[in-house]
Amino acid sequence: MKTVSSRFKTKETKVKKRPTELYHIWRDLPSPNGTHWRYTSGDVAVTYAGLPYVPATLNRSLVIYDSTMQVSKMTIYAGYLEVPIVQFIAMNPVEQVWIQVMRAHRDIFPLQVDVIFVGQIKAVSFKGLQANVECVGFEHFLSMPIPTLRYQVTCNWKLFETRVIGGFTFGCGIGVTKISKKVTAAVTLDSTGRILTSATFGLPAYGDGYFTLGTIEFGDEKRTIVSHVGNVVTMAYKMRDLVAGNVDAYPGCDGRPETCKDKFNNVVNSLWFAFIPQENPAIRIS
Repeated sequence: MKTVSSRFKTKETKVKKRPTELYHIWRDLPSPNGTHWRYTSGDVAVTYAGLPYVPATLNRSLVIYDSTMQVSKMTIYAGYLEVPIVQFIAMNPVEQVWIQVMRAHRDIFPLQVDVIFVGQIKAVSFKGLQANVECVGFEHFLSMPIPTLRYQVTCNWKLFETRVIGGFTFGCGIGVTKISKKVTAAVTLDSTGRILTSATFGLPAYGDGYFTLGTIEFGDEKRTIVSHVGNVVTMAYKMRDLVAGNVDAYPGCDGRPETCKDKFNNVVNSLWFAFIPQENPAIRIS
């Protein structure tokens, strides 16, 4: 049996193991200031990769993994006033909100961390002063439908989209760019926060329905427009920070050939198959 020296014993007993966890939360959008939040479960701030992680009331469940490649899951228990958690009291996240959890020992220098979990916030619920943040792992994206292009009547492209396939660029965005269709409008909101009014929306160039299925953007937030009549547009969900002011509005497209032709004059860059049979001749009854 190996004899341990007294010097080693003394050094080992003096080591204080102080593990802590780091939580990095961010939105899947361009990164202006304020779209990233960094917290630590410890009692003092931690600096990692030159960025500060401030103490917060955070704890988590075990990360659940599955050998059959099912989506991993985790629940974070947080104080309800922690940002951005407090923003989800009225509704669950609309944009993609990412989260990364790392573990580190503060006694080790330089600080080294192990990534425990990477995923997205799926839902947030509240019980008293506690927020329960349900997270799903990156495997969630493996459930996305494939292929992404279909033989269908409506257009396969999203408005303003471009894709590189086989070294060639395709897409609606070749002929219709987002910047060319941006409309900046000064708006007021109703009490629900979903209905925006602006004289700009009622201009002759934008007839009723022009902005329907389009988007409203304000800062790092984006919402779908579900209705446009006159100088009023209605969003699917309200925005957290918008009270009144300037927003950017973009038109919508329902993917139909006539919309592509009459509204955007972009048939050459479309990808719809307008003349495919609507009935299956193999099962049609004469």
